[in-house]
Amino acid sequence: MAVTLKYKDAQEALLRRLGQAVVLHWDQLPDDLQDLLIDQAAIVQDRDETAHEAGDIESFIRSVKTTAIPKETPPAK
Repeated sequence: MAVTLKYKDAQEALLRRLGQAVVLHWDQLPDDLQDLLIDQAAIVQDRDETAHEAGDIESFIRSVKTTAIPKETPPAK
């Protein structure tokens, strides 16, 4: 059964940030949780009607390159 989240257009950036955070910490997640997340991502409905297979999602996670973004230091007072 395909399900989806209900969120406002203005909240889409929050959802993307959450997704990026999950991918950044992917290797620290237990294997069974990784499998569950991939399976759920493959069946969830999206605003974009493009179908995505579990293998496509797993390939994406494995191939993405992560880049550390340094935090800006606040100006000295």
